[in-house]
Formats: sequence, C-alpha cells, structure tokens
Amino acid sequence: MRRTTALVVTAVAALAALGCSSAPPRGGADACFNVRNVDTFSPLHGRYVYVRLIGGGQYLLTLDAVYVQLPYVTGIGISSEFSRVCSTTGAVLTFRDATGPIRCRIVAVETVPSRDAAVELVRERTPAR
Repeated sequence: MRRTTALVVTAVAALAALGCSSAPPRGGADACFNVRNVDTFSPLHGRYVYVRLIGGGQYLLTLDAVYVQLPYVTGIGISSEFSRVCSTTGAVLTFRDATGPIRCRIVAVETVPSRDAAVELVRERTPAR
C-alpha cells in the first residue's frame, strides 16, 4: 500500500513539474507562453489577437467576446496570476478606449507558425459579413 501511494505521489509530482516546464509549447491549442516575453501584438479581429514573443514564439489569443474597439488599439496589457499565460490560467488582456480600460478574458492560447497562419485561422473562424 505504501509503495502504491509513493508511486502515485511521484507520478503527480512529475506531471506537475511538466506543467511548469519552461520548454516551448509543442504547438496547437492549449499552448502557454511567458507574459514577460511578449514582443509585439496585432489585433486581427475584435476577438483575436496575434502575439509574437522575444525569441520567436507566435500565438493566437482568443478572447471571451468580440470587442469592436480592439482592432484600433495601439497598446495592450496581458496579466495573469502566473507568469505563464495558458487557456486555463484566467489571464486577462486589457486595453484602453475613450471610456477607459477594457478587460477581456483570454479563453484560448494557440501556437501558430506565422502571422499569416493566424490571419487564416481567424478568417476561417469569422463569419463573412
């Protein structure tokens, strides 16, 4: 019984360590990045933001709703309780408009190979007007 408990504790600790790893994400949905490494951003739609990191990582962020002002902003802030931003960390993207700060919950973080690939994903997910 003690040996089984020890194995379970060891397995849980190993999985937790993997979750906190600083290795770059493998790609696709449910990726993570360190907020301190954000270099540039581009709003691609009222719900999607492309982010490039220092060192070359590229991500598409999906927000909780469409924010019509977002495509026109010149600055954003990304905050999280943790330094890593993932789909499940409750991270928030903030920007200002004429009325003051707007807070948007980040609901998905995906790696993308390029800004063009992010634009194409947004095009596929956004209904034509």
